[in-house]
Amino acid sequence: MFFPKLRRRAKWVFLVLAIFFGGGFLIFGVGTGAGSGIGDYFADLLNRPISTQGPELEDAREAVEERPNDPEARLDLARAAQREGQIDESIAAYESYRAMRPRDEDALRSLAALYGQQIAQAQERAAIASGEAQQASLPRTFAPQDSPFLQEVLGNSITDSISSQAEARAAAANTEAQRLSSLQLDVYQDLTLLADDDPLLWIQFAQASENAQDYESAVTAYERFLELAPNNPNAEQIRERIDALEVISGGGASQPGQGGDGGSEGGSDGR
Repeated sequence: MFFPKLRRRAKWVFLVLAIFFGGGFLIFGVGTGAGSGIGDYFADLLNRPISTQGPELEDAREAVEERPNDPEARLDLARAAQREGQIDESIAAYESYRAMRPRDEDALRSLAALYGQQIAQAQERAAIASGEAQQASLPRTFAPQDSPFLQEVLGNSITDSISSQAEARAAAANTEAQRLSSLQLDVYQDLTLLADDDPLLWIQFAQASENAQDYESAVTAYERFLELAPNNPNAEQIRERIDALEVISGGGASQPGQGGDGGSEGGSDGR
């Protein structure tokens, strides 16, 4: 009964992980007034509107085959694939379009949102696998530590194998989330060059930096947010977060591409 319940609640689990992954998420408003709150972050990051205009997916694919160097054909393919839920194909097309038109802010925001969806899905898989590993190891967990006999009796090769496999899946999912976070961070770096005065964007950049374990960039992003929204009601919380990240960074925190929990691939290229 445990696993079906866990899967039914998975969407809530990965939302919590999306909030706290990489060091925690601050619940704050955006702007100089009362702020629009955490809901706007997820609305922008995970639920950006999908264009309903443009060719069908098959037609968009054919257009790219006929005109591989046409940026508009790539953009049409990215949007068509996104409408059809083909996220990997959509991301690939957006990345190709990005190489051709690197200053299209709306396309970059859509690309960052798609990476956000994949990160949340990877975190969901990690949460489910971690729960399965814990469930499999429960009998041994409750056995007295000073009783090797009970530890041996309550643990067996089957449960140990199930737990190990689940732990491996959780580790793989966390590694994938880390890799995707580095790719998303690279997109946000480009976006901040185009929309330097958008407080919400700097919060997103800060959270992407934390997920990618680039704590120095997270500090810079939070500081920029405070410059743009000095009267934000949660400014003190953000300053405390900055202090905490500076301690982590000074204590040998992982930098992009150097691993951390599960390791990361790539990282920002400093564009």
